[in-house]
Amino acid sequence: MFTYIKPEFMIHAFCQQRDTALVGRSICVARLGDFAIMMEKVNDDAFSLSLENVVDGALYAGKIFDIKNHTAEDISPVVEDLFKQMQIINEKETFENRETIWKWYAMSWLEGQDISLDEYIEARMTHGTNDEYPHWESFEEYMSQDYLNVSMTMNIIEKYAENEDEMTRFRNFAAKDIVEIRQRHSLEAMQEELSAKEAEHEAKKTYGFGIEVIADSRAEAREKLKKALKAAGEDDFIIVG
Repeated sequence: MFTYIKPEFMIHAFCQQRDTALVGRSICVARLGDFAIMMEKVNDDAFSLSLENVVDGALYAGKIFDIKNHTAEDISPVVEDLFKQMQIINEKETFENRETIWKWYAMSWLEGQDISLDEYIEARMTHGTNDEYPHWESFEEYMSQDYLNVSMTMNIIEKYAENEDEMTRFRNFAAKDIVEIRQRHSLEAMQEELSAKEAEHEAKKTYGFGIEVIADSRAEAREKLKKALKAAGEDDFIIVG
């Protein structure tokens, strides 16, 4: 979520913008996916905050604040609640969109197997969880594998979307969603690698020794010592001083 104005600064932001940016228009104070919290001037002493879908214009919640009767402390928890509502609505819509594409994938899989949904269900009930019998992926398996194949996902959307608008909407959603999932996975992998290296480093014991190197300067002595250790095949050392 991108938060452009923090909850505790809403009154300050309104007072700063009411005669400029808020004249005849609203401004975005937070954004998440297709959803945004918008600030709009009611009059010189009041403003509204509304949770809306910036794509289709749907309004989900709103509140008017009179700055003469409200303090920053009064407004902050109300704004934070709007932020939470936006996160919940966005997560719900994201899951529903993913689930729809997964169901389309299942329909495509059934067509490839040349069986109907009823035949598949009956066969699964008969064969149970026999791994030898073909079955489509669970939602979790699909999300971590086939869904991340952009070409495959786009083809499934094109195949099953009912019209151009629906195809465009799901393609735009999937393109953004796949990028975010990949970035999240990359970040998690980096964090795991760093944690493993940190744990490995903490597990190592270090010992200090005194050593004298003949040289004309400290810098030259450091370089001589470093070259000597590397020449001996040692890379895991720290020179202090």
